[in-house]
Amino acid sequence: MKWKDLNGEARYRVVQMAREGKVPIKALCRSFGVSRQSLKTATDKADQAAMEALTPKSPGCKGKSKEQAEAEAVKKEKASLEKELDRWKQKYEIAMTFVDIHKKLLNGEELSEKRQKPKRPGKKKRRKGLGNPRSTERAVADRTGAEVEQNGDG
Repeated sequence: MKWKDLNGEARYRVVQMAREGKVPIKALCRSFGVSRQSLKTATDKADQAAMEALTPKSPGCKGKSKEQAEAEAVKKEKASLEKELDRWKQKYEIAMTFVDIHKKLLNGEELSEKRQKPKRPGKKKRRKGLGNPRSTERAVADRTGAEVEQNGDG
């Protein structure tokens, strides 16, 4: 099998055979169709990868990838721009209201328009004059029939 057809694991095995010296390098190069320089480069890369793998690293999670960080920054910028757009829309509405008021003043129209308060659904109207129902029950229970006739309540 040729060197260019080998995957990484198979190439590593060839490099290991070259390091052990059981098979001559010339025979390995002929068998796998690789030059001495390519085999030497592969050996150097394997050594470099081993050193990087064994190098102590700082503990903790890896940071976000460059793409993730950029995507997050774009999302934040979009959110802030949307907020700013909402603020400008409000400012525009306020400015247009002032323009309408100014036009009405120039035309001599009346500014005050009676607005009805919107009714809140589910809120019961309170009847005036009844007070606390318990207090009226006690007052009726305390009176006798003669007191009711004298007061003219009944």
